[in-house]
Amino acid sequence: MLECYFLDISPLLNGGILINSLTVLPEDRAIGVLSCGGPEDRARSAGTGMLIEYVRETYDVRGKLKRDRFGKPYFVGGPHFSAARSGAYTLIAVSDEPVGADTEKVSFLDPGTFPFVFTGEELALIGEGGRWSRTAACRIWTGKESYLKALGRSLSLDLGSFGVAVPGQEGFRLERPGWTLHELKSPKGYCASVCASPTAGTPSVRNLFLSDDGMSLF
Repeated sequence: MLECYFLDISPLLNGGILINSLTVLPEDRAIGVLSCGGPEDRARSAGTGMLIEYVRETYDVRGKLKRDRFGKPYFVGGPHFSAARSGAYTLIAVSDEPVGADTEKVSFLDPGTFPFVFTGEELALIGEGGRWSRTAACRIWTGKESYLKALGRSLSLDLGSFGVAVPGQEGFRLERPGWTLHELKSPKGYCASVCASPTAGTPSVRNLFLSDDGMSLF
């Protein structure tokens, strides 16, 4: 099983809708949302919380939500999940095996960081044609982050110390030994990847939406 959900959190930029959403979140998440610095960060945090609660209800999760020593949240007894957020979207991937997911807005990437987070081979792929391709960089970036999340290491490893991009007939593909990296169909201007066991299968992708009052997803 490998199921992925995108959520457009734009409605949560409305203060009234955001406050409504907090009433259906666990107290610690609601407090965390309110402690975020700006409206975009609060919206993304609330959206992530709503996706986690959606998973809890949809998959009939009975175990408590805890965090491991790297800060990654997990349900005691499963299922495994991984959440990510960028720009106007949050993403969550659910599996019965370890999983990692990441999404990024292409325009958020800073080319000045590329030499520090990509291998030499990846830099050659990103710079093919004589100029940086932010879309190619974003594809590789999300592949790297999803892989680290699947390992449970988040960004505790140097992104430039390993590669995920392999040259192919259509530019390149993403892969890591022992894992399968899937590139997801993403909202325009975004890239997203999910990393899972080869036995998890092909990911399904669904777009969720907030109800008008901000208290449920459909």
